[in-house]
Amino acid sequence: MLLGKPSQLLFLLLLVFIFEIASHSNAYPLSTHKRWIIDEATGQRAKLVCGNWAGHLKPMIPEGLDRRPLKDIVSELVEHKFSCVRLTYAIYMWTRYGNGNVNATFDSLDAPEVVEGIAKNNPSVLSMTHVEVFDAVVHELGAQNVKVLLDNHEWVHGLTLAAEHFSGNHAVVAMSLRNELHGPRQNLRDWYRYMNQGALAIHKANPNVLVVISGLNYDTELQFLKSKPLKIGLGKKMVFETHLYSWSGIGTLKLKQIWTKQPLNRICANSIKGIDHRAGFLTAGKNASPLIFTEFGFDETGSSVEDNRFLTCLQTYLVGRDLDWGLGAFQGSYYTWHHLSNPNFTDKFQLLQRKNQEPSSKVPSLYILYHPLSGQCAQVNGKNELEVGSSAERLSVVVSDECQSKNSSWETVSLSKLHLATTDQHEKQLCLQKDSNSSSIVTSKCICIKDDSQCLDDPQSQWFQLVATNV
Repeated sequence: MLLGKPSQLLFLLLLVFIFEIASHSNAYPLSTHKRWIIDEATGQRAKLVCGNWAGHLKPMIPEGLDRRPLKDIVSELVEHKFSCVRLTYAIYMWTRYGNGNVNATFDSLDAPEVVEGIAKNNPSVLSMTHVEVFDAVVHELGAQNVKVLLDNHEWVHGLTLAAEHFSGNHAVVAMSLRNELHGPRQNLRDWYRYMNQGALAIHKANPNVLVVISGLNYDTELQFLKSKPLKIGLGKKMVFETHLYSWSGIGTLKLKQIWTKQPLNRICANSIKGIDHRAGFLTAGKNASPLIFTEFGFDETGSSVEDNRFLTCLQTYLVGRDLDWGLGAFQGSYYTWHHLSNPNFTDKFQLLQRKNQEPSSKVPSLYILYHPLSGQCAQVNGKNELEVGSSAERLSVVVSDECQSKNSSWETVSLSKLHLATTDQHEKQLCLQKDSNSSSIVTSKCICIKDDSQCLDDPQSQWFQLVATNV
């Protein structure tokens, strides 16, 4: 649903929202403009919707080649509307084993079943070197218009070799420095020193790629940049990244096993506040920079109540700021390659995958009414009623030309700011809610909008978000 103002709403007009899938054209090279990643040639935004693909483990080749043909793996990525792959690699592959034979490596690992699987699905891989396998994977990704962000899971000689090797390859649009720095020896002095060295090494070897900078504490903390920004001579090629998993935390806020034990509006509000403090601030202000959520993860089977709640909350953050992002493992698990863990993925993530903000657009911003639990957006049916894909309790919300009554005025309530509430003729507060048995949107008693520690009911059916769009 498109609206003219983000709060204190008057339902003057509702328009059917038709999804426009973000372009998969392989723009190259990319650059930055304020908080956005853009195509240098056109100046238009190039939103990165990535899936992580692991290739940094002992075999030193991308996972899954023993389970499915390479072309099929990439085709499934495209089918599910990913525009990018964050392809991980090990530094020692470049510095020590780049010319090593894949078959010999698996012999040393005593993994005959993997060799058998590769022989069946990708037989040419066994006679290749490790670098040649990465070349083949990057070539297939590029052939199907999928961008590549190379991610280093170990460190400046190896970065240089990788950057030089893929220089001029239009599929490779970005390289990160180091994945998830952590441990007792992490410190700011070394961080500034080595980020500078690594970034300059990549930029010198391959000035076309974006250089992706990661933070400390498993890439969850960049808040130190508020007092001391990172100044490297990269021109418009520097991008930052952050990570978050349902079982990790945000600073002192631990996320594991809390999503059913505390009021959900409180947990979600605190989580978003924590993300903004530690990383999200980078996208705001006069010196705004692009931020990619290069890894976020959860139980993708949909069987965990905790993880499902975490995901819905995080969706509101990613959609609300229209961030670039990368799913922890696009197929759901590093070890399951036959199908996606969650068949509802495409419906759930459709608005996250869409480019909602275009910095070069001259179109005024309107607002989509988004229901994050279902992943759907509001529209008006033939009866002038709101539905997904006023008002008395449990009655449908109707579009009307009556704009003076109290129940035509709406406001955001609750700590999460994800409830839209109105007042009926008896001064009773009611919230929008998606009907559990249909696509209808109705009004109902607001669920846990006060910060009451004893109120543990699930309010997600009442969560709605106004998402700005100018495309």
